[in-house]
Amino acid sequence: MISVRHRSHGFTLAELITVIAIIGILAAVAMPLASFGLRREKEIELREALRRITGAIDTYHQLRIAGNPGGAGGVGVGGVNTQANPMVAIKKPPDLGQGEYPKTLDELVKPIELNNGKKIRLLRERDLIDPMTGKNDWITLSDTDDPDTSSSDENNVFEVHCPSQALALDGKTHYNEW
Repeated sequence: MISVRHRSHGFTLAELITVIAIIGILAAVAMPLASFGLRREKEIELREALRRITGAIDTYHQLRIAGNPGGAGGVGVGGVNTQANPMVAIKKPPDLGQGEYPKTLDELVKPIELNNGKKIRLLRERDLIDPMTGKNDWITLSDTDDPDTSSSDENNVFEVHCPSQALALDGKTHYNEW
């Protein structure tokens, strides 16, 4: 009688351990690269958010001074060109004692009525979300604050910084210095 051995088709334990080890090594290499890419994307989003917010602050400022006697016009965001039409200004600027800048960032989200009858929004709610923290918790400075400090008298919003104190990818600056 001849005995026939049937070999089953599958993987041995050694082959499975080898494959799992290779996958683990590849994952260990890929994770820092993915983390770096995500962080870089958030830095780009932060720069863009800061650009949008400061552009809206500048436009608000231009609309306020265009309504003042002797105010000069400028080019703003939201389709408002106060240079071409210096008479475009905020219809009835609120008198909150803030000067020519918004009292809070929330003023930039609310509709602003212009003296030509149009209403504009300089920012959307989602524009005020900090990409680093995921919240609307910007550090704001007024035009009367000392530029070297991070505390504000909260008279108005002249400048905006990210509250995150994490080190940026350049290895030299922190996000709250941006």
